[in-house]
Parts: sequence; C-alpha cells; structure tokens
Amino acid sequence: MKQNSPKAWVLAARPKTLTGAAVPVMIGLALAWADMREYFSWTAAVLCLLFAEVMQVDANFINDFFDYANGNDDAARRLGPLRACTQGWVSIDAMKRAIALTTVLACLVGLPLIYFGGLEMIVVGIVCVVFFLLAYGVAREGKNGGALRRLSEALRKLMRTRQVLEYEDDV
Repeated sequence: MKQNSPKAWVLAARPKTLTGAAVPVMIGLALAWADMREYFSWTAAVLCLLFAEVMQVDANFINDFFDYANGNDDAARRLGPLRACTQGWVSIDAMKRAIALTTVLACLVGLPLIYFGGLEMIVVGIVCVVFFLLAYGVAREGKNGGALRRLSEALRKLMRTRQVLEYEDDV
C-alpha cells in the first residue's frame, strides 16, 4: 500500500469503531426527542453526532500514533487490526498533522453547539480537549509534556482532597 494514500487514511481512521461513538449519542438523542420533542433541534443533533464521529477518528489516530511511538504495536504480537503507523501506511509526521487537524475540526464542529447549550459549552469544550489530550498520552510526550503531566497530577490531587473533605463533613 502506498504511504499516506487515501486507503491508508481510511484504515487509520478505523471506520468499524465509528458506531461506538454514534450509539451513545443516538440514545441521548432518542431520549431528548421522547422527552422534549417540541424543543428538539435537528441541527444540534447532527452537530453532536458529527462531533462524536470526528473525536472517534481523532482518538483512533492518537491511539495509533502513541502505540507506535511507545513501542506497544509489535506487528508480530498484534491481536486486533493492523495499525497504520506500525505498518508504515501513514508516516509519523503525517499522523501528527492529522491529529492536529482532526482535533481542530472537532472544535470547529462543536463550536456552534454554544448557540444551543449556552456559553458554558466553551468550558465544556476546553475541558474535553484537555482531558482528551491527557488521556491519550500527550502528558508523556512533546515539549509541553511536563506541564500537562503536572496539570493532570494537580487535578487528581484536587479531586482526592475534595473527597477527603466531603468524607470528613459526613463523619
């Protein structure tokens, strides 16, 4: 297969995983339709579904990249489908650009949801992107790795402190 070909990118996006992003959104949309049909917005529904799909592709790209970068994708021991970076179907630099592009695309798709959900959706979006990056290993890689790792550790400590304080209030 030719490196960075359209077929390589389709395989890297892992289309079989897209239902995993779509089903929870569709369940939520069905519940919203049943509960508040007169306020239901098809535009917001489509944006939510599109956002979930783009984030799933982004997650697949990030997983592919970091598994390769950390040496977790040994082609000989691989149980699941082959990965694009490990197989050489997609170059590392192209994958990094694709991750940046899909993250920005997800933000752009999610941006109009501010109209439907209010300004607090900006905070929700920022939190989603930060935790998304932390969850997929950016905290261990790159120039800002130390700062992101410290942010992640500070948030965990804050949550533990809050849990301890809530426990002490109950006792």
